[in-house]
Amino acid sequence: MATKVSYFSNTGGNWQDVRYLLRRAQRIILVPKYGSDQEENTIATRAGVTKAALQALFDDHDLKDRYYPLPSFKNVTDERAESNFFEYDDGEKEFLREGVRHFEGHIKAADGGAKLKKYLNDWRGAEFGIYIIDEDGNFAFMLDDDGTIVKPLPLAGGSFDIRVMPATADGVFMLNVSFDFHPDLDDGDIDYIPKKDLDFNGLSDEDIYGLWDVTIEEVSNTLTTIVATVKTDYDTAVTGLVLADFYLYNTTDSAEVVPSGVVETAGTPGEYTFTFAEQTASDAYELRVNKSRYDYNDTLTGTLTA
Repeated sequence: MATKVSYFSNTGGNWQDVRYLLRRAQRIILVPKYGSDQEENTIATRAGVTKAALQALFDDHDLKDRYYPLPSFKNVTDERAESNFFEYDDGEKEFLREGVRHFEGHIKAADGGAKLKKYLNDWRGAEFGIYIIDEDGNFAFMLDDDGTIVKPLPLAGGSFDIRVMPATADGVFMLNVSFDFHPDLDDGDIDYIPKKDLDFNGLSDEDIYGLWDVTIEEVSNTLTTIVATVKTDYDTAVTGLVLADFYLYNTTDSAEVVPSGVVETAGTPGEYTFTFAEQTASDAYELRVNKSRYDYNDTLTGTLTA
């Protein structure tokens, strides 16, 4: 009677398997492990990886549901250390575990300075994973056991490290990003969607983007106007915004205020004048940017004066 051996698998297959054709990573998208519903953040199917779906996740208002792309990397290394074995006195070995897979890459100064390091430090110790976009624009992910759900590759969050590499006489300022993949990651579960099957360019900042933090500061107000400046956290004026890009709310009356016009001040980039129907003196208000690519968690609050 033959004995079934459950741990042998057939070896026939396509030796040009997509998992071995991936190029070096050029961009990664950070994904919190759990969303606001306490379920794992995943994409239901390969067909669900679209420009519209991803950009909705980049812009999601809830921090736990949002996806966070990083700028392009330079000088990437992504290697798995040698496996660990126990060796008996007679030279026989037993497999213990695979070696750690370690990622390291550099972000140019123009794409992220010390402030980006400060923000990325918040991810250290968190539970999260990544999607990878390689040099050819292919989108890499991990399949679930059923081969359906598109899951982020899990990381060992405690290994996530960001270091500033100051400029030297023969070198330039860079950020060094490094981390280990989670020990449970099986490289054989990594799959990808080729660039030709995607409706976006994963290497383009127009298609794949992280949000800008914005700061809104009041310059002055009356019962019918508010003048405010809008800047990024890098102290860059946010220009070209229009009426639809703002949300104004009278918190005293619990009512939205729809301005009749919004005008950017000539000669003062990022300064806007909002004109609206007369409000009551001492009413409190909230003003925020409500536009794709900007984080509108920052809200200007104030009191209208006669």
